[in-house]
Amino acid sequence: MPLDARFADVLGLIDTLVNEFKGGQADIFMIAKEMESDIDDLMPALNAAVYLGFVEVKGGDIKITNEGKEFLNAKISDRKKILRQKLLNLEPFHTAYSLGLRKPFTIDDLIEKLNEKGYVEAREPGIRHLLEILLAEWGGVFAGMLKKRGGDVYIAIP
Repeated sequence: MPLDARFADVLGLIDTLVNEFKGGQADIFMIAKEMESDIDDLMPALNAAVYLGFVEVKGGDIKITNEGKEFLNAKISDRKKILRQKLLNLEPFHTAYSLGLRKPFTIDDLIEKLNEKGYVEAREPGIRHLLEILLAEWGGVFAGMLKKRGGDVYIAIP
């Protein structure tokens, strides 16, 4: 799943791109060097940033998008709104949100629904743990759209 990066790593990537490189554009090797990171460690954050529309890859360079700039310059409350809107259109959050509109759901309910929709990632080993982290970190802490109580996940926004 493209959002298997930590949110802080994505934020660090786009912040570095804007604040350390002219025009918000640089070669990935230069970004990795600036962030004192290995390229392999940077790739999940880059994939997530592309998936969210915050950066684009062109001609071997990574470039911040207007959406990425808007997100970076927004207040925390506005960042949550922006992220929430993006996540509502992406899996597994779209399905999680749809499930949660009817009633609280479990991670197993989400896996079953993703399987029904044909998402092969939902059959991978460790998917349960990954989904728990994704829903808690991205959907809960940073987007403020999901909460967990016991084994149930429920919608935190109308």
